This record gives sequence, structure tokens and C-alpha cells, in this order.
Amino acid sequence: MSNLQRKRLLVVKGSFEHFGGGERDLINNLEAWSKYFDLSVATLHPHEELIEKLNELNIPLFSPIKNWSYSHGVLSEILAKSTKKASKKWYSMLSFTKQGVGLNTLFSTIDAINITTGMASLEILPFIPKHIPLHTYMHEPNRGLHSNDLHFDIDGTPKQNLKLTNLFLSKQRKIDLKLAEQAAKRGEISGNSKNTCERIKQVYGFDSHLLYPSINTKLWPIKPSDDEDWSAVGKEFNLSQNEYIITIGHAIYAKGLWKTIENLNSSNLTIVQVGGGVTSKHHEHAKANNVELKALPRVSQATIRVLMRNAKAMVSNAINEPFGLTPPESYFVGCPVIVSNQGGFRETVVDGITGRLLNQGDDWISAVEEGHLNREKWSKAGREHIEKIDLTPETQAKKVHDLLSQTSSDTHQT
Repeated sequence: MSNLQRKRLLVVKGSFEHFGGGERDLINNLEAWSKYFDLSVATLHPHEELIEKLNELNIPLFSPIKNWSYSHGVLSEILAKSTKKASKKWYSMLSFTKQGVGLNTLFSTIDAINITTGMASLEILPFIPKHIPLHTYMHEPNRGLHSNDLHFDIDGTPKQNLKLTNLFLSKQRKIDLKLAEQAAKRGEISGNSKNTCERIKQVYGFDSHLLYPSINTKLWPIKPSDDEDWSAVGKEFNLSQNEYIITIGHAIYAKGLWKTIENLNSSNLTIVQVGGGVTSKHHEHAKANNVELKALPRVSQATIRVLMRNAKAMVSNAINEPFGLTPPESYFVGCPVIVSNQGGFRETVVDGITGRLLNQGDDWISAVEEGHLNREKWSKAGREHIEKIDLTPETQAKKVHDLLSQTSSDTHQT
């Protein structure tokens, strides 16, 4: 690493408002990235955990005077209000930001930009000077625009006529396609899984590099840390060891909670859900399936580890998860993995070796029992698999540095 030339890198992420796996991945990687880059971060909507990490690492943040938020509603979708508002916010930041210095000043001092896609990210593209090398990291093509997964109610019924929905989104879709094309012309594109790279090719028509997300093993120690207290957690949530499964993710239909409830019908297993979004409709569905559902409030990282270590399994019925960090995390805390045979799960789970990949109609209850009997064996094999595909933050940082060096060379040649 001593022979590598450090770059002044601006990390761009449109919004941290919806604080999911992609946002956590970015934050977890900052320390490793800072070994290769002099970092600064720009976003239209920061999150308290981002701010805390940036302060810890002494990385400058740039954000608007007033945060951007996604515009909901049919009229907003038809008029593409969210993307227009995002463009205006990025434009306003050229002159000044909440921190004082405008992006135009920052652009004159940096060597490269990394854009992590998501809501309001690519809208910054038209304002970036042409001479600055870019790398765009895609967690997936915009799912709301290019598939129907997010347009179902929690029970799997369409929220409205899907043809009408696709018509409403046509303007936003055209904007997204145009921005993605601009990104591809300006620099290298990476997808966070083989599955995502295939989707990028299907949706946008161009090839991309494979750049896996990372797992920070400091946050997922194999042995319980001092701040993990099963006795207190079990008592607080009235849970018994190995008598519940845990599922992680906001309770929209695409994350699969509805199907998990159905698949564990009359299993005598409590479903512990972490991630928010559970409604009375979910509880009614659980009652109808003779399953107890416990939706937990926001809990700490240590509490999540405790819950996973003492669960009978981690279960996910997520639809086409782009990558999915929960299986690798589960391996490190000794929690058996039972997930849907879709998307990025196929890259992190080896069926029958590190966990189970199941289809609808398979016996999920038996798979949970199988996982419990093999928890140590599967978890060990899972950690070996993760080591093989190399999900370290340091590896990701090095690959981004190499991609930007390649883009920088191509930019200078042209």
C-alpha cells in the first residue's frame, strides 16, 4: 500500500434517510477507504450514524442547508418531483452548503469522485466537472423504476394497477436511464454482486465490474462481546433461547415477512422482526397462521448480535435481494441461515453447506430444524466461504482505488 498514490476522493450518496444495508456498508467502509484516500462526503440527507462516524474519522461532510426528502404520491411520481428536487438541491450546494464551503470549491481540490447509487445520487452527475474521474457503485438498478417488486402491498397484492404504475413512472425511468448512461460514459461502473451486474446489463445495457460489499468483522465477533447480555435481552423481549427465529429488514413485501409468516405456520416458533414497518395487518396474518410475531423497536448492534446468537435461525424470504449482508453476518455469530433461493443470496449461501436456499413450497420448518442441528458446522463453513470470496473493507478500498486509477488514466488520455 505504501507504493499507492493517495487520492483526494469525494464520496457521494444521495440520501441516508432510508438507513438500510447500502448505507451501513458505506459507513463501515470509510475507515478502510481512508487508508487509500483523503476522504470527504457529500449527501442531501445525512444520518446521525454517518455524522458520528465522520467526526470519529475526521472526514469533512457537505450537505444542504435543508435536507432533501423523497416526494411520495401519484402526482409526484408522474412529474418526477423527487429527482427534480434532488437536482435543485445539488445545484444549490455548488455555491454553499450547511458547512459553508460550496461543492464548486471542493471540485477544484479533489482528484476523483465515487458515487454510490440510490435515491438522489446520480442527479449530481450534470454538475460534476468533466475532468474529474468517476466511479459509480450500484447496489442495484432502481428497483422501483425497473421492476414491480416495490409496487405490492405487504400481502403481495398490487397497490394499484401495475400498467398504470409503470405509466406514471415513465418520466422518472427515462431520467434514470439517461443518468446511468452518463455515468457509464464518465467512468467505471461496479455492481455489488454477480446478480446485480446481470441486472445492470439487462436494464442499462452496459457491462460492470464486480465489487462486493464488505463485512466489518469487528462488528460481528465470533465470540460474544462484553456488551452482549442475553439474560437481559431475553427478559426484556420475553424470549427463550432457540425458540424463535430472527428476520431482519423493513417489513415491505419485497423483504418477505409476509411469506415468512406463512412458511412457519403452526411451527411453535416466535418470529422476531428487526427493521420496522410492521402493521396490524402483519399481526393479523400471524394470528391466522398460528404464529407469534414480535416486532422489535430499533435496537443496538450488540442487541442484534445477542438475538442472532440465541435464535434458532435467521430466516429471510426476501425477493431478489441484490446482495444481502445478513447471511455473512449470521455466520460470524453462529446463527443458521435459511433464505430464499433468489438474488445475491445464491452467492453468499451454499445450499446444504453453509445454510439453506429454499423455494416456495419447500419445508421451511424442517430446514430451520436442520440448521439448528448443524449450526456450528454451517457457521464455520459460512465463514470459510466468506473468506474465499473476500468481503473485507480493505479489499473493497483497494479495488475502488484501482478502478479510479484506471479511470484517471483514461481521462488524461482523452
